[in-house]
Amino acid sequence: MREPTPTQFRQALETLASRGADLSSRWRFDWSQQHREAARRLSLPDEVLEGLTLCAVVGGASSGKSTVFNNLLEGRLVSRVTARGHATLGPVLAVHESKRARVSALLADDGLLAGAARRCIDLDDNTPGDLDGLCVLFHDFDALADVLLFDTPDFTSEAARLEGDVTLRLLPWFDRLIVVIDHERWFDRQTISQLRRHSARFGQTRIALFNRTQEGDLADSDRRLLEQQAERLGAEHATILEFRRGRGFCRFPPGTLDEVAALLARPPRPRTRKLTAFVAQGCTDALNQNAERAARMSKLEATLGDVLRRLAPSPWDCATALMNRREREHLDWVSRVLRLRQTRQWLTDQRQRIEAVLHKVPLVRVAVSGRAPAHAPVESLVSDDRVALARAYVEKHLVRVAHDLNRAARTSRFWHEVKHWTKVDARPVHVAWNEDTERRVRERALAVDAALKGWHEKVERECAGLAPNFAGAAGAGAIGLAMVLIAVQGPVGALTVPAAAGAVWASVGKLAALAGTGALVGKQAGRLAAVVREKLIGTPEFTAVTRAAADFVATVTQLGEALAAQHLDQARDLVIAAADPLLEALEVVSKER
Repeated sequence: MREPTPTQFRQALETLASRGADLSSRWRFDWSQQHREAARRLSLPDEVLEGLTLCAVVGGASSGKSTVFNNLLEGRLVSRVTARGHATLGPVLAVHESKRARVSALLADDGLLAGAARRCIDLDDNTPGDLDGLCVLFHDFDALADVLLFDTPDFTSEAARLEGDVTLRLLPWFDRLIVVIDHERWFDRQTISQLRRHSARFGQTRIALFNRTQEGDLADSDRRLLEQQAERLGAEHATILEFRRGRGFCRFPPGTLDEVAALLARPPRPRTRKLTAFVAQGCTDALNQNAERAARMSKLEATLGDVLRRLAPSPWDCATALMNRREREHLDWVSRVLRLRQTRQWLTDQRQRIEAVLHKVPLVRVAVSGRAPAHAPVESLVSDDRVALARAYVEKHLVRVAHDLNRAARTSRFWHEVKHWTKVDARPVHVAWNEDTERRVRERALAVDAALKGWHEKVERECAGLAPNFAGAAGAGAIGLAMVLIAVQGPVGALTVPAAAGAVWASVGKLAALAGTGALVGKQAGRLAAVVREKLIGTPEFTAVTRAAADFVATVTQLGEALAAQHLDQARDLVIAAADPLLEALEVVSKER
């Protein structure tokens, strides 16, 4: 990708500002709220905040932040000060009257603290702030004419953590930080290092205010230690404030914060490069995570495909599952007469599984003798319960497919990594037998039933005139022979007419040899062979049977693929699509690192 133009970079930032929250909430990437707010800050045109300094009073719980904020507003009781900790719930913004129109328009356009509800307050409202909003007051103190001054909740208490660390989330907006450190945390390196770590990445200047409630002069050793703490914080200025003993609002003597106000009035140093580097690094991390997930998703797709291929229904399974009791009798008899070991072995090995699938359908017991079953009319050979047979088979098959797909997905590298980093696990898929599934299975089952009925009628017509015993065996058993042909391993389409004719010819020859060498049997066998070769194989009726069986197999396969698609859709929801504008925005901004 070419180096982005300034316009492309601006558009990419706007995309991240508007949709950046999806990176963490939807795709579960390491995209923090600070990344989102930094992108919003960068997406604003330079002239929007030109000449303004955004400054926040920050610190731990009960450190005196609100007291400092109120004293900067000449001692007015704007932000509430109480004896309990975590008194300030949400940010409070003080704006000079000369900037009212400009800031109001900025807030109305969601250019500043987007999504926060706004509430205007007065100078002495004594407000605790709003947890999910922004309290705004307008003043006429000229010392803060170009300063947007924020009082913020603490960032050290458990309450602040549960409420989402509002202050830490908003840090990218502030050009300067007034860090208030109470006497108990003067030498708390953890607090100091945490503040420095968060603020240094955004290029913010810091002013350290150490408050104390002890009377008397401060020892030189303590003063030197405080200076060292200010250096660790990276503060450009440090001041020691004398709070009165006890809790509650304390008004400082006049002039106490004049030096701080003078520092705030200075133009802030540029922070664009720091903010850009921070957002670009976040974009790079998100892109790397997305690329890794995309690669693992491809492997997951291949794994699920292997499961489907392993469990793919064969024409043999589907055809025999749709056979009724009498059709199974004839298939079993034909397999014995023609010595089709594969068929006989399959019937023996799979009997228990078939009975479990078709538990409502009484199955015939395999007879010991090889005598052909009595001839039956066409109507009795075509089951009225073909739909029930199909439904039972498909439902049982899909349950097994869903089980194996769930296991394959749960143990895949894709979901292992996602669960490890995000605690999100794959949702198991279940067979949902809805109206559409019922309709499709019913249509395919009835198509098979109609094709078999047509085949029966064709066999009866063409075999008319054969000897009664032989006709009963060949005619009534022809459905079994047809199902054997359909059930040839591999795609049904691979069974060509010449191959089928050859198979039937060979089978009829075996049948004649087994039946005896009499002239009558030989004559009848010859006639049957001629009928099968010339008038049965390759006929529309036979083609209709093979096509109906193939369509049924395709439908069962598609239903299994739909289950796998549910798993893939879950995985795709955690991978940004190549056509998504957000992915392009990440790529554009990442190049600015």
